This record gives sequence, structure tokens and C-alpha cells, in this order.
Amino acid sequence: MAHQNDALNSTLRDEETVSSLLKSKRKARAVKSCFPCRHRRVRCDGGSPCSSCLARGHAELCQRQAGISAAAPAQPSAPTESADADRAGLLLGGIGKEQQQQEEDPDLVIKRLEQIEEQISSIKADLKRKAQSQAQETAAAHRDSVRGPTKAAGQHFIERDTGATIFLGSHADPPTALGLMPLFGPSSAFDGLAPRTYAFANLWTPEIDIEEVCKTLPEDRDIIRYWQIYQACVYPYYPALVSLDEFSVSLFAFLDCNTEARAKTVSTWLGLLFALLACGAQFSDDPVEERELRSKVFVCSSFQCLRISNLFSNTDMNTIQALALIGHCLRNNLDTNTAWIVMGLTIRLAQSIGLHEEARSAESPGPAVKRKRLWWMLLWQDAFLSFTYDRPPSTSVETIAIPYESTEGYSFADATLTVIQIILDRSREESSQLNTQPRFEHYTHRLAGIQEDSAPFLKDKANCKSLQEHLERLALQIHVGYARCRIYRLYLENNNLDPATRESRTLEYSAHAATVVQSFLDMHRLSANACRASAFIHNVVSSAVALKDLMSRSRPSSPAPAWDANFEQCTQRLIKVLEREQEKSEWTDSDTNVRRFGPYSRALLALKETFGLPQQSV
Repeated sequence: MAHQNDALNSTLRDEETVSSLLKSKRKARAVKSCFPCRHRRVRCDGGSPCSSCLARGHAELCQRQAGISAAAPAQPSAPTESADADRAGLLLGGIGKEQQQQEEDPDLVIKRLEQIEEQISSIKADLKRKAQSQAQETAAAHRDSVRGPTKAAGQHFIERDTGATIFLGSHADPPTALGLMPLFGPSSAFDGLAPRTYAFANLWTPEIDIEEVCKTLPEDRDIIRYWQIYQACVYPYYPALVSLDEFSVSLFAFLDCNTEARAKTVSTWLGLLFALLACGAQFSDDPVEERELRSKVFVCSSFQCLRISNLFSNTDMNTIQALALIGHCLRNNLDTNTAWIVMGLTIRLAQSIGLHEEARSAESPGPAVKRKRLWWMLLWQDAFLSFTYDRPPSTSVETIAIPYESTEGYSFADATLTVIQIILDRSREESSQLNTQPRFEHYTHRLAGIQEDSAPFLKDKANCKSLQEHLERLALQIHVGYARCRIYRLYLENNNLDPATRESRTLEYSAHAATVVQSFLDMHRLSANACRASAFIHNVVSSAVALKDLMSRSRPSSPAPAWDANFEQCTQRLIKVLEREQEKSEWTDSDTNVRRFGPYSRALLALKETFGLPQQSV
């Protein structure tokens, strides 16, 4: 009889334990009925207010208590470690008593132990899952802690020449070199802003046609003159026109036509013609006022022709070439931020006709090589501008290979496109690895190898046989030197180097910057007009300003390093050259505003601010 009572008591205790465990695992139930219905124990339809409260005239009392049902006490969604330990202790603590009470019934003891083992296994599995989750969180936190420093946020500035508010990345070129002012600077800084024509201003009524646009064409002799200037001063350093010969034939055929026949010309070809004329006017010897006015009128005319052609729906090779040259003109006229935006638009349009991929059919517009060449001309402009402003380039994926012109050493264009390829490759790197020593050495080595793989006249001036070869050699030294200076600057700014290494790298940096400055001075001596290109002036000024800023923050250990004096001597010569050019590019308009054409004033202001020189002549 005693044995039966013990077995009954054991069974009841087992049931109580199981019931307790089931209650602990019971899911909480949300409160669905309102308080009046729950208090009166009547059905609630869940409305707000419910039908019962409406029927009884106390809709304002129909409220629901937030939280879970009182019938189900709140439980954590996952068992905590202490709860698991309590459950295990409760189960294990009763084993001794159970064994004493159940010695007469081994089967019941075995069954009880099996139940306890299952519960222990369940608790063990919960603890293992919890431990793994904590380990993963710890590992993630560790990865975050060892990850490189977060890149500082960029800032907004006011563009001195346009008044536009633009964004500048944290590792962009110095703001002064870009002609930028602090967004919340002194109000007097804005007094010098002169009125400017919107780059794409519509000079005509909405119903304008091609015949009206053609009235802005200059005389035939000026068209030919600007075309020749374009071939001599623009095309060699930015060959956005894919075929000089073909366009030349079309141009002279166009000049042979009368006014009526010219009005029937394809609008996109006319847009390209106006863009070429705008470039030619910028580099001409016309009076500075006429130079500025004509170049802007030609840009507006070019864009109006593209509007007439519905450029967003009827894009062709002429459209892309015209927009590339418009961006080039805007950059030379200090609308650099607008030029970057236009280049993004142009790349989108080029992608819309498949210039970014290998041609797969004969129906694709333009021969394959010309299509590739034009695509890389867009990357040329976009990559340099994005590199300058520390912005992501418009293309973040691998693109078609560079269509090199020669297999016997790079031409100037091929070498510059190789610089662009390196800049694009670098932009795709992980930010945490970008400025480490291995990546720094990798990219400086690649840049150093460009001139080694170039044509003989680009390596050594002794191999130059013409003025053009000398100019292209110096232009390449400016582009390559600027890219190397940028990479040196970012490496020095983002690494805590020991004094000896920092001094060694700064010496190398200064040598590259001095080469850039000297190359520009030599190029200006040979052809002052070709040096009006904003790309050359910006690259040389940015290299000088950035190095001077770095030197002022951390000077080498030697008290009066010779390289410092040599660099500053070169820069003083550069300032004198820019002062002469800036005087030639200034005039006063009818409203007594001092107007400036070209990038000289911006460059001169940046240099004088950096080197602590008076600003009266700027």
C-alpha cells in the first residue's frame, strides 16, 4: 500500500513539473478585448470603439490595456542563463530523493531519469545557441574595432566664381586651389561675386529653329580660325573629337552651303560644331571680353542644338562629343562643378547607346574603335574631376579596355588614359586599405612606369623633334606628377609615420611637386595659349598648395632644407607668370564689375593665400 502511495505521489510531482515547464514556455497572448467588455465578461469585436460599448452608450470608455494578457504572466522571449540554471538545479536536486523513494520500482526511476535527460539536453541546446550568438557579436565588435578609421565627412563650400554651393570630400584638393570659400564665411567675401550667365541659358524664344541658331555662327573665316586653334591648342591635350579628318571634310562642305542648306544640317552635328568653336574661342588671341562672350554664346548655341535634337531620346556620337567639349569649356571657364555634373549626364547618355560595352552588332553607332575611344574620353574628364573633388566617379565597375593607338610606346593620350585607369582602379579599393603602405607603393610604382612605357619623345626631351612633342612631354609630366602628388599627400595625411620615414616621403613628394611646377613653367614658355587649359593650371597649383600646407604642419628635421628653398623659388616664378596672365584676363564691364576670364585669378589667389603674399593685385 505504501508502495502505491509513493508511486502516486511521484506521478503527481512529475505532472506538476511538466505543467510548470509548459507554463514557462507558454507564449504571451495579446489583450484583444477592451476593458469594459473584459470587466463585464462579454464578447468584444475588437473595434475602436467596439459595438458593445457603442450599444451601451459609453464609447469613450472603450480602451485597451497595452501589453499582454493577465492570464499569461510576461516571460522573456528566450530563457535567460539564470533561468536555465535554476531549471537544471531543480531537476538535478530532486534526483537523490526520487532514487530513495523509487528503489522498489526501477522502471519508474529509469523513466524519470530519461525525462530529466531530455530536459537537460533542451537546456544545454539553449545555452549553446546563446553562447554562439554572443561569440558572433563579440567577433563583429572586434572587426569594427580593428577596421580603419572612419573617413571624415566632407564639407560644403561656396564657389568663389559662381556663388554655387558645392560639396567637397574630406580628401579633396585644398579648397583655395579650387576657388572655394567657407559656407559660413564673412559676408564681405561674397561682395566680389560678379553676375554670370547661366551656362545653358536659352538665348531664343521657345519656338526657335535651327535657322535662328545658325545666326549665331561667326563669319566663315572665323569658323576656320577657331577650328585651327582647336586642332593646335585643344585637341592634342583632350582629343574628344574621335576623327579630325572626317569632321574637317564635313566642316568645309558645310561652309560651301548657303544659309538655307545650312538650316537643314543635322542638329547634333551643329551642336558639335558650336562646341568646337567655343573651345577654339577660349584659346584664341581675341580680346578677352570678346573671347568670353563668344565662347559662352557658342556653348549656349551648342546646347540649344542638342535640345532641338531631343538629346535624351535621340542620342548619337555627335551628342556625346558635343557634351564632352561643353564640359571641357565649362571647366576652363571656372564652372568646374557644373562640368563635373555635365560629365555625369554625358556618361549616362553614352551608356544609353552602349558606348561602355564592346559592340555586339554592326548596327551599333560608330566604328568599334571610335566608340571605345570616345568612352574613354568621358572617363578622362570624369575621373580627373572626381579625383580632384574626392567624389566617386560615375563608373564604379570594370569597363572596356583602353583602345591604345600604338603598340610601340604610349602616345600622350594613351599615357593619360593609363593614368585615368590607375585612378579608377584606386577608387574601387576598400577604404580601409586604400592608403596603406603596400597600396601606396603599388600605385606609385604603376604611375612611375607610365613614362617608361611611353614613346621615346615622352621620356626624354632629347628625343623630341618638334614643338608639339615637347609640349606633350611636359603636359604628361604635369598629369602624372599631379596624380603622384595626390597619392603622396593622402598617404602622409592618413598614416602616423616615424619621423625618418615621413621626412623621406616628404622629400619625394616635394620632388614630384617641383617637377610639376617646372614642367608648367617650361610649357608656358613654349606655348602660353595651350596653358590656358584649367586642367594644367589646377594640377600645378594644387600640387604646390597641398605641399606647402603639409610643410607648414610638419617640417623636416633639417633647419633649412635645400629642397624647401628650391621648391619655393619655383613657386615664386609660377606666381609671377600667373600675375602677368591674370592682368591680361581682366576687364571691367559696363556696371564696373571686375570680370576675369579663365582660371588664372583663382590659381593666383590660392597661391598667394598659401604663401602669405599680399592680395592687392588679385
